[in-house]
Amino acid sequence: MKITAAQLKQIIAEEIKRTVMNEAGETGLRDSAAVQSMLDVVCDGWKLQFDPMDPSMDASGGKQVWEAQCDEACVVLGEKIEELIMQVEEDLHLGQFYRG
Repeated sequence: MKITAAQLKQIIAEEIKRTVMNEAGETGLRDSAAVQSMLDVVCDGWKLQFDPMDPSMDASGGKQVWEAQCDEACVVLGEKIEELIMQVEEDLHLGQFYRG
């Protein structure tokens, strides 16, 4: 059975992706210290945006509800960042950034 160079690159990229995910565990890459630190800064910034004088924020459940929404938004953001990291890493291994 013959495979093309592109097919071989794809097989290698998929294997690397699988290996990285296995090493990263269930939570994946977003638990790396740098990414988690960035997410914490973003989430804390969002939480600081709560304004008790804003009737729409107060009417939608107050500070506790706002902070719970911020926490959930940070989880989603972390998942999106993880997907992006994996896609860029796959593209890297496929030679998508070669400018030669």
